[in-house]
Amino acid sequence: MVNGRMPLVLTLGGAAAFIAVLLIVQPYSAESAGGVYAKPAKRYIRAALRQDSVKLASLSANVAPVTWALDAARHHRESLALWTGRTHARTGPRSGDTTEVFLYPSGEACSEAPIRFQFLGSDAHARVLSASSSCFNGR
Repeated sequence: MVNGRMPLVLTLGGAAAFIAVLLIVQPYSAESAGGVYAKPAKRYIRAALRQDSVKLASLSANVAPVTWALDAARHHRESLALWTGRTHARTGPRSGDTTEVFLYPSGEACSEAPIRFQFLGSDAHARVLSASSSCFNGR
C-alpha cells in the first residue's frame, strides 16, 4: 500500500539534504574585504625580507614604501618575519582608489601593532603607497 504522505516526506527529506549540502559546501562564500589585500601585502613583506629592491619597486607606488621595507628588513628582521605566517587583514578608510589596510600577525607579538598599509588600486594589481608599524619602534 502506498501512503498518501510519502511524496511529502520524500520532498521534505530531499529539501533538507539539499540545504545541508549547501551549508557544508558554501559554493558562494566570499573573501573578506581585507583578505583581497592580504596577498599583495604578504608578497611585499616577503620581498622585503629577501631585500629584493626590484620586486619591492614593482609592488610599490613610489620610493617611500621601498625604503621603509628595506629598513625594516635590515633593522627589524625578526619582527617583520612575524607577518610571513598566518595574518589577518582589515580594511580601513577608502578614498578614491586608495585603501587603508591593517595587517595583523597571528600570535601575541605585535598583535596590537599591525603593519598599516595604504594601497593604490585593488585586487592583484594593488600597489603599496605607504607602510608603517609601531611594532618596530623601540625594538
